Amino acid sequence: MKIRLITRPINKIKQVILDFIHHNHIINWTPLQKSALMLTLACAMNFSWILWKGYILITPSIWQWANLSLVESQIWLNLLTLFLLAVLIIPCYRYKDQAWAQKIVPLISVQAFMLMLCHDGYLIGSISPATMVGYVGTIGVGLVLFERKIVYSAFIPATIILAICTYLSMTGVISYAPLFNFTAMRHAQTNPFWLGSMLFFIMPILVACFILFEILLTQWRQRETYIQRLSQIDPLTNVLNRRSLNTHLEALHEQQFDYAVILLDIDHFKKINDIYGHHQGDQVLIEIARCLSENLRNEDIIGRFGGEEFILLLPHTDIIQAEKIAERCRQALQELTIFNNQNIQIHVSASFGISSSAFANDPYLVIRQADQALYAVKASGRNQVRTFHQLPQIKSI
Repeated sequence: MKIRLITRPINKIKQVILDFIHHNHIINWTPLQKSALMLTLACAMNFSWILWKGYILITPSIWQWANLSLVESQIWLNLLTLFLLAVLIIPCYRYKDQAWAQKIVPLISVQAFMLMLCHDGYLIGSISPATMVGYVGTIGVGLVLFERKIVYSAFIPATIILAICTYLSMTGVISYAPLFNFTAMRHAQTNPFWLGSMLFFIMPILVACFILFEILLTQWRQRETYIQRLSQIDPLTNVLNRRSLNTHLEALHEQQFDYAVILLDIDHFKKINDIYGHHQGDQVLIEIARCLSENLRNEDIIGRFGGEEFILLLPHTDIIQAEKIAERCRQALQELTIFNNQNIQIHVSASFGISSSAFANDPYLVIRQADQALYAVKASGRNQVRTFHQLPQIKSI
């Protein structure tokens, strides 16, 4: 019982995360949704600054290594910045349908993030490890989420500002990393407060970037898989399209085993479109594709050859087996029950032409032979099955 109480919320959180990854593609988000994400990350970063500075103020043992007066003044600035960033999130949802918001808010969001990075980067050192990690991470996330001109308009000034701060620090005009008391530290690279501070700022940035890029990479792969599937599948009937069929046919031919090809055409399909409309005709094609799929073997391949024509590729099948499969499909289509919107039954039938790799060395010649057999069926009354070897008088092209 106790284990169930622990595992149930964990599984629920896991499911929420998986649903977000699979169904909320960040790449497809609107500019305002991406701005809200950027501002949320900025709020989280600001909150971490407040925690860090609060820890300094309540820990006397590290006061010697920090500029306490500056820490106290900056913590109020961080609270104000946190409030302003939270207020900026409101337009992302309040004005989500406004064209001006789609252009202005992302620009303001990225500029605000970069301005915050410059300010905080100067306080802890313009070329410190934490500043460099934050700089590179922000640019990477920004380029993934927003248009390049928006990111460049922010990070080019930010680069100039950090470079100027570094130069002025090196020349002694301004202090380097004024939040730290380097005089008391002596050797900053080995000081536990300095090292702990850098680790405190770097780790959340690295983790956030890792999680975000992992989500984006997963969603990108899902999109690639989806696009690849779209290029292979007929969008109406959800069976293979002609291009994908050609690929499968060539692969079958290269494997050096017998295969058969069945080409079928729906009888009088034009009348169905003329009488019931093209929308109902599409529904008929969908039902026919489903019926054919249910009457094929697991290894068989079905595709839409074009219009009302379908093609069946049957691996490891001779002409006699193919004829039996075609007859089974013909009978299934003849018995198929399809009703239109007025609950009127639509009767369908199909003509089948069959050929085999035993009759040709070229896979596309096999299709032409099946087409010749199909043409003979149409000429002799339709709703029949005929094989190419039953047509001795026809010579293949």
